[in-house]
Amino acid sequence: MEQRQPNEPNQSRTNSSGAKPDARPANAQPQPAPEQRSGNQPRNNRQNVPYQDTRNDGHKAGNDSPNRPERSFKPVQNQRENRPQTGRNEEQRQKNQRDNRQPNNGQRPNEARQRDDSRPERGDRNANNNRNQSREREPISGDAGSRDLGNQTTQPAENMGREDRLVIGISLGDYNGIGPEVILKALQYNRLQKICTPVIYGSMRILNRYRNLLNLKDWNLNGAQTIGQISHKLTNVITCWPDQNQDIQPGQVTPEAGQAALACLQRAVDDLKNGKLDALVTAPINKYNIQSEEFKFPGHTEYLAQEFGVEDNLMFMVSETLRIGVVTGHVPLGRVRQNVTRERIAQKLHLMMQSLKQDFGIDKPKIAVLGLNPHAGEEGLLGNEEQDIIKPLLTELINKGELVFGPYPADGFFGTRAYKKFDAVLAMYHDQGLIPFKAIAFEEGVNFTAGMPAVRTSPDHGTAYDIAGKDLADETSMLQAIYTAIDVARNRKEFLELEAGALK
Repeated sequence: MEQRQPNEPNQSRTNSSGAKPDARPANAQPQPAPEQRSGNQPRNNRQNVPYQDTRNDGHKAGNDSPNRPERSFKPVQNQRENRPQTGRNEEQRQKNQRDNRQPNNGQRPNEARQRDDSRPERGDRNANNNRNQSREREPISGDAGSRDLGNQTTQPAENMGREDRLVIGISLGDYNGIGPEVILKALQYNRLQKICTPVIYGSMRILNRYRNLLNLKDWNLNGAQTIGQISHKLTNVITCWPDQNQDIQPGQVTPEAGQAALACLQRAVDDLKNGKLDALVTAPINKYNIQSEEFKFPGHTEYLAQEFGVEDNLMFMVSETLRIGVVTGHVPLGRVRQNVTRERIAQKLHLMMQSLKQDFGIDKPKIAVLGLNPHAGEEGLLGNEEQDIIKPLLTELINKGELVFGPYPADGFFGTRAYKKFDAVLAMYHDQGLIPFKAIAFEEGVNFTAGMPAVRTSPDHGTAYDIAGKDLADETSMLQAIYTAIDVARNRKEFLELEAGALK
């Protein structure tokens, strides 16, 4: 038998299948002998070799059939990249498309007129809760004592009769602003008419001009002279002033538009006071051109307070993620300090607690109170209002069992998103509360007047003259204002019925 010398290179040999293994080079270094290890010694130098699935049809693993093909195991491909956009991502994509869309000579492009008909109906609280859960943002954290309204059985919106639908009044506001545009866009959703009867207090002539300008002509409006002539199947319009010789001037401040806005507001408030409306939604007004002998107020809130004989109320900005009330409201900054008193803060907290209970269904609300001074006074170094006024009041309320906390520095409070731990926040003055609110929830924010015997809401934006008549206005805030009015009206009715039953 021939023996191979130690320095002789390996000879190529053929295996049983006829395939030749790779030849070893002549100058290759000799391979070291395999390392011997005991049975309990770990194999530290084991190479990471990808797993190969050597099975195929008709063969088991370990079969030595030479004709069996080898198949490498491939990981499952991540399908997340191929998923369609949903939820807030899709809403943001659609909004970006609207923002980037250029006006086309005042005409609304057909593809841009397609609305999302998948918006859930808010005829019952189950649908409302499902819509809240679909949001990516964290909802308002309720207290353990909050009422669970999601399990209550209510009538589906499709089966609502005429007597079940709430009548919601909508005042036109300044018709040269974006009020008519956002109203028309919001009421295009057919599902809204299934859960309420909208009544626009304005002008059929003005609204038709905007319908032609924005190409919103594929649905009908019902003209009525009085609230008794409305249709519960259509969107109704009550003309509130002689409009034969008036025309729209989008983006312009005119005295005629201010007078018309006041006429619409007065007519709507009269029907609200007489119980013919279940709630009122007010479109934006210009606080300058509406001023007259009949209207000498800084805004809707103060006017409504006088009309209903209410001494105090609360400007309550609400959304699905944040609720903020303010102590001083529409007060010049130079007079804020003199209006921040113990009595005023206590009254605003009382109005906020009562509203959270009867209007939003929270039995034991948890409220955060902001400080007045920078860094909440720094223990008196930057102001004494926190030490002398706010803290003693909160201590007194806590001893009575109320869940009130603070005072918190406003910058750190919103910067760390601490507002998510509370049902509502009380700010000391207007900009301290409204700047963070609009930064967080501008598109869907709603201005709600708490402490009034009637329900009134409004979108959280103004007249926006710079984009009026250009088909650029986003109707989301107006739509949310209508939905909030419906929800609050129903919650308040239920609360009063439960309270009346408990007293019997």
